[in-house]
Amino acid sequence: MGLIAASDALTSTGLAAFLVSLGLLLGLARIMGELARRYRQPQVLGEILAGVVLGPTLLAQFWPQAHLMLFPEQGPVAIAQEGFFQLGVAFLLLVAGLEVDLSSVWRQGKAAMSVSVTGILFPFVIGFGLAWLAPSLLGKDPAGELLPFALFVGIAMSITALPVIAKILIDLNMFKSDTGMLVMSAAMVNDLVGWLGFALVMATLHDQGGNVAPTILYTVVFAIGILTVGRWAANRILPFVQAHSQWPGGVMGFVLVTALLCGAMTEWIGIHAIFGAFLAGVAIGDSNHLRERTRDTIHQFITNIFAPVFFASIGLRVNFVEAFDPLIVLVVLVVAIVGKVGGCYLGAVWAGLSKRESWATGFGMSARGAMEIILGQLARQAQLITDELFVAIVIMALATSMLSGPMMQKLLRQRQRRRLKDFLAERQIILHPEARTLESILRELSSRAAEITGLPAGRILDAVLQREQIMHTGLPGGLAVPHARLDDLAKPCVVIARHPDGIDFDSPDGQPARLISLLLTPSQQPETQLELLDLVVRIFGQPTIRDRLLNAANGTEFLAILNQVESSGPNDLTPNANHVEA
Repeated sequence: MGLIAASDALTSTGLAAFLVSLGLLLGLARIMGELARRYRQPQVLGEILAGVVLGPTLLAQFWPQAHLMLFPEQGPVAIAQEGFFQLGVAFLLLVAGLEVDLSSVWRQGKAAMSVSVTGILFPFVIGFGLAWLAPSLLGKDPAGELLPFALFVGIAMSITALPVIAKILIDLNMFKSDTGMLVMSAAMVNDLVGWLGFALVMATLHDQGGNVAPTILYTVVFAIGILTVGRWAANRILPFVQAHSQWPGGVMGFVLVTALLCGAMTEWIGIHAIFGAFLAGVAIGDSNHLRERTRDTIHQFITNIFAPVFFASIGLRVNFVEAFDPLIVLVVLVVAIVGKVGGCYLGAVWAGLSKRESWATGFGMSARGAMEIILGQLARQAQLITDELFVAIVIMALATSMLSGPMMQKLLRQRQRRRLKDFLAERQIILHPEARTLESILRELSSRAAEITGLPAGRILDAVLQREQIMHTGLPGGLAVPHARLDDLAKPCVVIARHPDGIDFDSPDGQPARLISLLLTPSQQPETQLELLDLVVRIFGQPTIRDRLLNAANGTEFLAILNQVESSGPNDLTPNANHVEA
């Protein structure tokens, strides 16, 4: 006796339609995503537009038979497509979870918690209050329940998009900066709390008219278990997998299997499978044994295969022209920006940051991107929100993602760009270091910096090591940018070491760092730290320039190469994307 009825099985024609539909979605989404990137727009914008082209907005209007054949609303092909889409969104949440480093949140301390708490509470209160008092303003279905709807709107206004924020910070060369790490740490807490809250909202929907308490209890117990025992187990199992399997297949298999099993568990509990996949990513991603290179490989695999198909699928079920309501879009956009930026700004000010840094933190946290779109899609599938509100959420997510980077750049960049050579003298270049480990090279760099600044070498080393523990400062292409901000530092100090063999700084591409730049800046000058990071990445990120510096005969020749490169004009200092963004 078969498990699948003959009427539900994929025929040869159905299988062909399924494969062609996935091929079209993936191909067009990749093409349009790359076009969006070329014009400096979020890649997800192009991927969603691919679905709009193939969905009811365009294809169904001009060639309805082709649309119905490729993307039927029911039947075996529709079931297979939906299964693939659900697998894609689960893996996307796995990637988001892998970005969460709980230990770095604790190391950030007061600032991260202050920004994350206010960044959740302010937009949640505004969103919940608006949805509760004026639900019709957000296009609520009169037949739907008010409390789950209001809870969802509050969560949708308060959640952030960790992968999108990480990408924006990398593009602006801010990812390794103190401001970048604060934004990342606060966003980690936002994601964790936001998805837990959404899971509980989904639990209430699945138990309409019943007792929701057991589902909530199981959810909380599962979350606590996976973040404690699960983290401990992952940290013990990963070294065994790495030692007895081929890289990267063994680790990737372990991560994906764990995500699928955890997703199945949360689906069985009564909430969506994505929550289990997200928590699996948090538990595994927090392990010290998961190398940045492995993390990046998993990220590239999922975001280049599953993500484009999922985001393109968003345009398949909604007519974006018919469902566009200008008033709802405007309300959602204003509430999302004011609530998030304002809340995070206040949290950053209370944590002691300057006003410019606080505003930059607020705009950095306002990027919603892919996570907000996933949240809206799941709510729409659960019939919690209307198509009009869903379209408004998609537009808000894209608009905030496009606004975030330029605003951070405007708030934190200095108007007059200086040169890296302006911060260097020959004695600040160590061409033949004696160190062979990460800590010893940082000690050697700190000792040289102490000679230049007059500050105690031990104090400099402690500050740099503390920053290194939050997140390794290794970059692709054999670079590392250890840095710290010091209260009593009179002016910025740069010390560069050129290592013949390289030092392991846990870079995304796995290469040891051969050019190691220690950047020390005064605490009250966050923009100077960002300026130095940007200069180092733009110059040393060029393979030809990097090779010349690695072959310089002495410090004078090293400085001469820098002077020649920086005097040639800004067009020659555009970093290779493969080396900087990998």
